[in-house]
Amino acid sequence: MIIGILLGIIQGVTEWLPVSSEGVITALSWFLLEKSFTESLALALWLHVGTAISAIIAFRGTIWALLSECVQGIRRPSPLFLFIFVSTLISGAIGAALLILLTMAVPKSFGIAAMACVGLLMLVTAGLQFKMKGTAATRTRDSLSVKDSFIVGIAQGLAILPGLSRSGLTIAALLACKFKRKEALELSFLMSVPASLGAGLYTVLSGGTDVTAEAMVAMLIAAVTGLVTIRVLLSLANKINLALFVMGLGIIMILGALIEATSYLI
Repeated sequence: MIIGILLGIIQGVTEWLPVSSEGVITALSWFLLEKSFTESLALALWLHVGTAISAIIAFRGTIWALLSECVQGIRRPSPLFLFIFVSTLISGAIGAALLILLTMAVPKSFGIAAMACVGLLMLVTAGLQFKMKGTAATRTRDSLSVKDSFIVGIAQGLAILPGLSRSGLTIAALLACKFKRKEALELSFLMSVPASLGAGLYTVLSGGTDVTAEAMVAMLIAAVTGLVTIRVLLSLANKINLALFVMGLGIIMILGALIEATSYLI
C-alpha cells in the first residue's frame, strides 16, 4: 500500500511537469513491484485517471461549459471545443498505434531516439524565442485553429512513449504557436482529460491492470496531489520565462535520452 501511495504522489506531481510521468511510473513499478513492462505501463496509464480527475476539478467551470455546448447541439462550435475534439482524435489515433507497438517487440532505441529529437527541437524553439526578444506571445484560446489542434494533438499522441512528457510536449507546442504562458498551461491541462480517461479506460477494459484496493488508493492520491500541483503551476505561470522554460524542457529530454542510451548500452 505504501508503494501505491508513493506512485500516486509521483503521478500527481510529474504529470503536470516537463517530466514523463508515464516513464517514471513504469520504471518504478518495474523495479519496486517487479511487474513486467506491459503491466507497469498499464499501471501508469491507470494512474492517469487520477490526474484527469484533478484537471476536471480544477477546470470544472470550463469543462461544464464544453459539455453543455455538446448537449445543446453544436452548430457553431467554439474554438476551444473544436480544439479539444480534433486534438483528442489526432492524439488518440497516434497514441493507440504506438501503444500497440509498445506491447510488441519494439527496440528500446526507438524511444531514446525520439526523446533526443524532441529535445533538440525544443532547443531550436527556445533559440527562436530568444531571437524574438521583445515580441511577446499574445494568442488566447479564442484564436485556436484546426492547425493548432493537429500540431498539439500530434504532440500529445507521441507522449504515449515512455520518456516523453505529455505536458512538456503539448506546452512547448502551444508556446511555439505563440500562446500566452498561462493559456498554454491551461489548454495542455484541459486536453489531458479525455486522453487520460481514455488511457485509463483502455487499460481496464483490455485487462492490462486489475483495479485492486491499492490501485484505487494510488489513483485517488494522484488526484489530490495533481490538483495541488495544477494550482501551484497556474499561480506561477506568468513568472515563467518563455525561452528558458522551453530550453529547460529540451535539456531534460536530451539528458533523459543520454541516460537511457547509457543504460541501454550497458
